Amino acid sequence: MIIKRIKAHNFKTYLELDLDLAVDPERPIILIGGANGGGKTTLFEAIYGALYGLHINTSKHFNELLNAGAINHEDKKIMLELHFTGMVLNEEQQYVLTRTYGLNPSGNPVESVKLNMNGTIFQYGTATAPAQRAIQEAEVSKIIKANLPQELSRYFLFDAM
Repeated sequence: MIIKRIKAHNFKTYLELDLDLAVDPERPIILIGGANGGGKTTLFEAIYGALYGLHINTSKHFNELLNAGAINHEDKKIMLELHFTGMVLNEEQQYVLTRTYGLNPSGNPVESVKLNMNGTIFQYGTATAPAQRAIQEAEVSKIIKANLPQELSRYFLFDAM
């Protein structure tokens, strides 16, 4: 998996983040530095959240993750979008994974997931029928696991001094 771009909307310290992470193949490492409170950890949380989900269980938790600048706006949604490539059967695949979180009219957290793999769309959400959701969620999970299993992510997505 090679991460090309991360976008975050209304997530923690990021009201709008659109970070191009494309690298030269001869120099494929990105180092990110900055002052305390500058958003380095939040950047890794956004990447991790885009890949594996945020697991928001309550409206309180949702509001803790929502950027303070979005609280008084109509658009009270958190969006994480990750562009990446991966190899499948020796062919490079292009992926765009988008996770959107909000609160339904009852105040309960809802999630919507969309994965575009070279034009093939896998999509599900909280409101998707359970049988269809299970199928789509399994496909998305399989694709993500093939590119970066969650167990290995801590070796690639880490925050250190």
